Amino acid sequence: MGGTQNIFYFPLAAITIIPLVTYVITTVRFHYALRLNKDKRSANLTIPVVPYWIPFLGHAIPMAMDSGAFVAKLTKRFGTDTPISIRVGSLKFTLITNSQHIQSMFKNSRLLTNKPVTIHVLDHLLGASKKILSFYEADDSGMAAKARVGSKVKTEDRVYYFQLRTAHKYLSGQHLRALNERFMATLDRDLEATDIGNDWVEYPDLYKFLQLLVTHASIETVFGTKLLELNPTFVEDFWEFETSAPKFLHAMPRWLIPSAFRVREKLIKSFMKWHAYAHNHYTISETSLDESDWEPNFGSKLIRMRQDGLSKMEIMDAEARASEDLGLMFGLNANVLPCIFWYIVEAMRRPSLLAGLQTDVASSISPVTGRIELEKLAGQPLTQSMHAEILRLYIAIFTLRHGETGPVQFSGYQLGAEQLALIYSRTGALDEEAWVRSGRAPKTPLEQFDAERFLVGPKHPLWVESVQEERPSVMWDAPVGSQDKQFSMEGLAGIWLPFGGGDRMCPGRHYAKTEMTITLALLFKKFDLELKMTDTSAIQPNLKFAPFGSLPPTCALPFRIRRKTTSAN
Repeated sequence: MGGTQNIFYFPLAAITIIPLVTYVITTVRFHYALRLNKDKRSANLTIPVVPYWIPFLGHAIPMAMDSGAFVAKLTKRFGTDTPISIRVGSLKFTLITNSQHIQSMFKNSRLLTNKPVTIHVLDHLLGASKKILSFYEADDSGMAAKARVGSKVKTEDRVYYFQLRTAHKYLSGQHLRALNERFMATLDRDLEATDIGNDWVEYPDLYKFLQLLVTHASIETVFGTKLLELNPTFVEDFWEFETSAPKFLHAMPRWLIPSAFRVREKLIKSFMKWHAYAHNHYTISETSLDESDWEPNFGSKLIRMRQDGLSKMEIMDAEARASEDLGLMFGLNANVLPCIFWYIVEAMRRPSLLAGLQTDVASSISPVTGRIELEKLAGQPLTQSMHAEILRLYIAIFTLRHGETGPVQFSGYQLGAEQLALIYSRTGALDEEAWVRSGRAPKTPLEQFDAERFLVGPKHPLWVESVQEERPSVMWDAPVGSQDKQFSMEGLAGIWLPFGGGDRMCPGRHYAKTEMTITLALLFKKFDLELKMTDTSAIQPNLKFAPFGSLPPTCALPFRIRRKTTSAN
């Protein structure tokens, strides 16, 4: 009888003792690593592993359940002085939270890669095939114009370099200006075409209203008119897919989210249908001779040059190219729409702020053409500060990097080749000590919105005399002297990180800024809008979407709208 009882109790004892012993051992190792760093006993400072309870799994469970909240909890517990290591099975993440350490890491950006993240997104979010994953995995040619010595990858198969170079070239300079102007014209046309009249019309959800309105204009601007003509429910399908993005990225299987898999497959087929039509009506080889920035079949030059390059990669079949375009569309739309929503809502919550932004728009209108000069609007201090604050507060994203060819040094530490550097944008965004060190002691708590957070006055140490220009007279209820403020990001390197950092910062960030500012400018130029809720405190960012990008609202925000009857139209 006693032997039977021992057999019964032994597993229970093991279940209790093994986690306890694991936690004690990892705690001792953690503090020993800190002591080594304090005593400077080794050439490289040691990155301590956060104590954990379950052997082999490490921190896999909290990272899988809510990685953003877990990282925030670790930062609060251990501070930002020392990088710390997180174990997720065989994966090792190095959490870097100190702004100086982050800057040191990004100075080595040419030695870093985000290949593991790219492959994870291709595999789980975009449903790429095994052969495509192997194709990406095999590209060891680097990101420079000249392939890395020893790489055997063919020139036309340098997929990472191709993707980055194409995005940077055709989302900047003259091509960006053409995109911005087309987006403004397309959105202006769509707003004129709405059936909203001079009487108030009520809508149940501002976010969904903006989804349909802005996404249609953005897709037409970048991808042309035929994609939406051939697939009438495409915008709705895309946003249904987008809401499942966190589930896909957490690698949930099909049997748990069957509808999400079905809508992704529908989107892939929609892209394939569009590609086939566009290729039949436009010869892609003519791209090199076609200097136009836009045509209706493939849209922008960005899409045409991507099609040209991807078609030269033998492994990129029709389904793979469709998956690539779904990834591009996700990058260009999924993050900007929540930011547009918060840009408008925060302005509507504060009538004086909305008036100030409208003054910026009015002062950016050309007296000759009567059109908004986009570059002038983008340079208005209040508009710039508003944009920067929205991104600071409403984007929650992990930036992940690892050494492409070996260990990488940063601030006396070494990121091993098997380790992934992990940087969370909300850490710096909410780190009061870091802001104080940067010379920007917060006047408003960092957890709260402050449209003027990035403005400095003449007496501020960060004021730059040469930047000050003649400003229009103030027409909004702002603090005395606010018209003399200028926009400044000085001292915020390693703190303000909504786009990541280094050579792989989001190439679509400038186009996204135009979408934000122009949507507000045109919407309030043509319409009166009022929120139906007097208390909007319940409208909060949905942190379930952290750390995958911008944060949509937690619930619907009803509003009413009517067309202006004045000559403002």
